[in-house]
Amino acid sequence: MADPIFGKGKYRFQVVDGFFKCPRDWSYINATDVAVDKDDNVYVFNRSPHPVQIFDKQGNFLDTWGEMGRHFGVPHGITIAPNGDVLTADTRDHTVRRWTKEGKLLLTLGTPYQNAPEQSGEPFNRPTHLAVASNGDYYASDGYGNSHVHCFDPSGKLKFSWGGHGSAPGQFDSPHGVFIDYEDGDKLYIADRENNRIQFFSLKGELLGQWTGLHTPSSVQKGPDGNFYVSELTHRISILDKKGVLQARWGDEVVDECVDDRPVGGGLPTSPARNPMLRGRVVKEPGPGMFGTPHGMAVDSEGSFYVGEVCDQSRMDRGNRNVQKFVRVR
Repeated sequence: MADPIFGKGKYRFQVVDGFFKCPRDWSYINATDVAVDKDDNVYVFNRSPHPVQIFDKQGNFLDTWGEMGRHFGVPHGITIAPNGDVLTADTRDHTVRRWTKEGKLLLTLGTPYQNAPEQSGEPFNRPTHLAVASNGDYYASDGYGNSHVHCFDPSGKLKFSWGGHGSAPGQFDSPHGVFIDYEDGDKLYIADRENNRIQFFSLKGELLGQWTGLHTPSSVQKGPDGNFYVSELTHRISILDKKGVLQARWGDEVVDECVDDRPVGGGLPTSPARNPMLRGRVVKEPGPGMFGTPHGMAVDSEGSFYVGEVCDQSRMDRGNRNVQKFVRVR
């Protein structure tokens, strides 16, 4: 039976079920984020004993590095810098780091296991993601406990911060994913998850606009077709054009079940835009190409994309489907 196809019109994608060939008896546990390098090798950042797993574009295992408890506390976000270095964010040890592609540590921003006071505006309190601009500056989303974005110079010195907890323009409620569009003057996109929007800024932190109509966007990435691919924690994927107009979407077919009264997600209890949809969870296997809690994503040079999930949000281990590949149907 052929793998199912999703989307519509020019934006149809086929899932490649069982694409990643993990070493025997390995597991992702939580595939929190995915990144792709210039050779389309895929980096799966996860919370297993093998936190950085690297595969080629055919899904063959290439390498792994990092050790839980030593190099990582709770892996969260991963990005590939323009020169091929690897950028990571860790929500337990309150740091963001830069590594060589072989796993040699180059730079640590923040002090391991020492958090800034909650909502102080000072780095870090559970940072979620990191990206580097063309000029070498770093932009980190200090997502779960600080509601700010911080800019550091290439040496790691803090230059400025902006944001604050709220739903007004330029404020954040769980700034979660960072994407810098090198093709568009380094425009900076932030997935403002609990505010159900994506905001975009200049590198000076000037608000340029926002896209709404989303449900808890966790990651935003631009594809080679010029469109933007968004993973939404409430089990769906959206594809938007450069003006934010919806081109394709799937995942709304998956049914939530209310398993308790606690809101799910990283926002604070006082989140002004807490989404009532988050009181439910996907607790039954939704099948290939569908999602429980899509958390991070990446798009390769061929227009295929990858989605990683945090299965502990749904209390359901999807096995190899914790990270899935989708190929464009031409």
